[in-house]
Amino acid sequence: MIQLFRVRGIPVRIDAGWLVIFALVTWSLAAGYFPHVLPARSSATYWVQAAVAAMLLFVSVFLHELSHAFAALDQGVRVAGITLHVFGGVSQLDAEPPTPRAELLIAVVGPLTSFGIAGVCLAADRLIEGPAAFHVLASYLVAINLMVGLFNLVPGFPLDGGRVLRAAIWWWTGRLVRATRIASRFGAAVALLLVALGAVRAVLGDFVGGGWLVLIGLFVQQAARSSWDLVRVRAKLEGLHVEDVMTRGPLSTDLIVPLAEAGSALRAEQVVQPSESAWAAFLKLGRTRDGRLAVVDGGALVGVVTQRDLQAALAANGANADGAARRAA
Repeated sequence: MIQLFRVRGIPVRIDAGWLVIFALVTWSLAAGYFPHVLPARSSATYWVQAAVAAMLLFVSVFLHELSHAFAALDQGVRVAGITLHVFGGVSQLDAEPPTPRAELLIAVVGPLTSFGIAGVCLAADRLIEGPAAFHVLASYLVAINLMVGLFNLVPGFPLDGGRVLRAAIWWWTGRLVRATRIASRFGAAVALLLVALGAVRAVLGDFVGGGWLVLIGLFVQQAARSSWDLVRVRAKLEGLHVEDVMTRGPLSTDLIVPLAEAGSALRAEQVVQPSESAWAAFLKLGRTRDGRLAVVDGGALVGVVTQRDLQAALAANGANADGAARRAA
């Protein structure tokens, strides 16, 4: 994972696989699309045009995700980062939106941003006099942003349309767990449909396009399952405090550096208080490489929380929490 920069304190990263996808998109545009729509040009022209188009594609995806992140911040939801990856991008929210309205606002702003970019590119194509290469690039960006916006409106969680569906069910039932379970099932159905369509296209001879649909379907299916699992974990941990799950002192030095020695090196992301929820510790542990957090009370180090501590709490609290989750669903 490579961090590029920060926007309003939000780290923007690219996954290593993104570089491979960028190269593949550039190659496909240079070898197929641009020679078809811009005949009789040099190979170098096609490659330059393709690289610019691929970069603007990912800029569009970034703006889509950035709009989600800004909307989340405006709704009081902390954003851990934005990651561009093989299948586009994702805004990593540290918590669920506080209300169905907040969920709806965070979800719809992404597709609206994509449609807005398409509109700007369409206006530029119609209003600006320029070379054929400019108009071909503008038309490509119109089409690709419309596709991104429409695909994300498919009502399968965790796509934006699935989040809109979850917001509606949440508002109707008043139960986030039930809404997440239903929306996740829609997500699994959408994933199955994508895999089936991909398989059909592959059988008909379109191995590249069909393969991509299969991979996207598998990605959506995994994301839907992970989102549902995360809600279940939250149901188990949110009612617990850090002091209920932590390993108390005396502490061995192999668990954590003593607070007095760590000094300023011990960042806020590495510290929790005994009164905080175990869910908050879970979120912080997901962002630390050490796999442990210092538990500090009044400036004194009183314990640590590790992944093993939370796993034990999940196992001990599993039956009761699962029952509560089923009742909430």
